[in-house]
Amino acid sequence: MMATISRDFEVHLEADRIVRVSVDEPCGVEIESPTVVFIPGFKGFKDWGGWPWFCGEVAAAGHRVARINPSMCGVGAGLDVFDEPERFARQTLAHDVEDVVALLQHPEMSGSRILLLGHSRGGLVAALAANPCSGVAGIITMGTPDQLLRLTDEEINRWLESGIREIVNTRTGETLVQDRVVLEDFMQQGDRYNAPLALSKARIPVLAIHGDSDQAVECSAATRLLEGVEERYATSTLIEGAGHTFGLVHPFTGPHAHAQQVIDVICHWIEEEFSA
Repeated sequence: MMATISRDFEVHLEADRIVRVSVDEPCGVEIESPTVVFIPGFKGFKDWGGWPWFCGEVAAAGHRVARINPSMCGVGAGLDVFDEPERFARQTLAHDVEDVVALLQHPEMSGSRILLLGHSRGGLVAALAANPCSGVAGIITMGTPDQLLRLTDEEINRWLESGIREIVNTRTGETLVQDRVVLEDFMQQGDRYNAPLALSKARIPVLAIHGDSDQAVECSAATRLLEGVEERYATSTLIEGAGHTFGLVHPFTGPHAHAQQVIDVICHWIEEEFSA
């Protein structure tokens, strides 16, 4: 494993939208592999629990890793608290895709091949951001569903009628609110938010990783994500006994064997696919 260095920067989309980025990379070596952009999931953020350790380990294996807080994720300058709940309330997939595109166009990313690595909802963002013109060389999903909202008709109607949806963030203990505009946006987008379709059109390598004990997203979602991807591009790995966050918790209590397995799988896949 290599020694690494870390640094932070910001990408400003509008006067009030900021993508906060932390970069980990090996010290004193020329990095030939693609830059890995880590996109956290729903209610997640770049400094949640074990993600700094996780991304640091990928960097120590010889890769540059940029982990992001999407501009509407609800976590602002506080970095590890939901100090912008009004943004979280209106966060859509379109916002997150815009954030990733803006990052890829930033001078810090210039000249780099890009791998998008998304956990849970972040994998959907990765799939939708990887169009043929984006410069994305590959996609990695971890515990990612094949569709954004998995709600009953009753839950949808209640959300539309009340105007809000309350969500308990079990990772932090907070109660968060989603505005009706999030649901309306999802209902209006149709195929634009179809992650399996986007992956099939991308024609780039895709690695889908899932824990076979994931209680949040059933592991069959990985199969559905890849069902339209050409066989030569598709790789799927199940981590035995792993849950949705692969053993990592918030606050961070230390490394976990399941997360280490994921790191090993990712680094091996990158070497196999991009070591030319």
